[in-house]
Amino acid sequence: MRGFSSLPRRRRRAVLGGGLALAAIAGFGVYNAAVGGGDQPLNVDFVLGGGDDIFGEGGTLAIQGSYEGLAAASDNTLYLFTQENDGMAMWRRKPSGAVKRIPISGMDTVTAQQAAVARDGSVYLAADDLWKVSAAGKAAKVINGRCKSPDPRVTVAGKFCAGQITGVALADDGSLYIGDQVNRDDVASYVHKVDGDSIELVAGRPPKDGETYKPSNPAVKNGINPSPDTKAKDVLVTDSFNSGWLASGKDGLYWRTGRGIVRINGDGTLSPVVSAAAPKKITEANGPFESVGRAADATIPRHASGGTRGDLTLVPGRDELYFSDAGSSLKPSLDGAYGWRGASSAPQKKLIEESSGGKLVHRVADGELSPVIAGVQAIAGSPDALYAAVEAEPAHEDRSPEEWTTAVVRVELPD
Repeated sequence: MRGFSSLPRRRRRAVLGGGLALAAIAGFGVYNAAVGGGDQPLNVDFVLGGGDDIFGEGGTLAIQGSYEGLAAASDNTLYLFTQENDGMAMWRRKPSGAVKRIPISGMDTVTAQQAAVARDGSVYLAADDLWKVSAAGKAAKVINGRCKSPDPRVTVAGKFCAGQITGVALADDGSLYIGDQVNRDDVASYVHKVDGDSIELVAGRPPKDGETYKPSNPAVKNGINPSPDTKAKDVLVTDSFNSGWLASGKDGLYWRTGRGIVRINGDGTLSPVVSAAAPKKITEANGPFESVGRAADATIPRHASGGTRGDLTLVPGRDELYFSDAGSSLKPSLDGAYGWRGASSAPQKKLIEESSGGKLVHRVADGELSPVIAGVQAIAGSPDALYAAVEAEPAHEDRSPEEWTTAVVRVELPD
């Protein structure tokens, strides 16, 4: 079966497959974006794109191209990847506000499920394969994906080949981790550490002969809601279309495992974060940043829809984890309980009004779950900020990449 993200970018609509791994909507949605009236406003600030000037800066800049990837560095430098008519471009915004468009060479069109910035300013893209794009825009493939016969037990990076690479994260010490999966035959998801020419299995294992993929199997259950002292390499993560995204923090490596999120601790054990413990206890949302219950009780919808499928990021200075899912496709709005406030120009308002459907974003803080923003393509965190990418699509069907408009906003976080 062909991996979901290998489908043509604009034809990824309501894709369901894999039999045991997917259902149209299975599980309790973590919030309902159509309800609520909380007092906390959702303020955004356009920091890259959203304007009408192709030579502009910040929110006055017009970025003509479809969204393909987003990353933020520890110093708040932003990296946005777009597809243009003649190739791909990387937009770099420095903390000073200075913006540079960098054409990318050596890489055809890819859509990054996740991206991570290295210390030298290069960017890793998890886009089926693992790519590395230098600060000058030169791309090189680091690890192959889309293999017919992937083997997660291979230990030489040059020989390793994944079914699909969906996640990438860099730890504070520079260690590189990937989230990868097998979508054929023995369906499962894994986490690997890449160190030069060696690759190490960190989490996940293949299914055994005749083993059930149902939650009644402790290995499957522990991949979502691990029991104390569960070893990361003992779990079977079978929802490969909704897993694999990573985020690195001081307490460990966070791993999206389908309906849940777990933390891989330094001793190789797992701790539950979003673990589907009691989904019926999750309440309806009253507004952005207002708790709907314990994160441990929530479950993430098992569904794959248009565009990129999910994201996972940390805002370490606030010790907050953010994740998104594509369980529903929602458009951003200027009105309503989750209306975007902060658009200061007509082009910015037009971009929001014409935006294509996007994902739901949620925050986990102090063990509580709360909605944040709806209708975005991707999120990225820095030590003190949360960024989100949004794109507007042309109204007609026969459209070129440069007829799309892409921007990045900074989401105002509560005190």
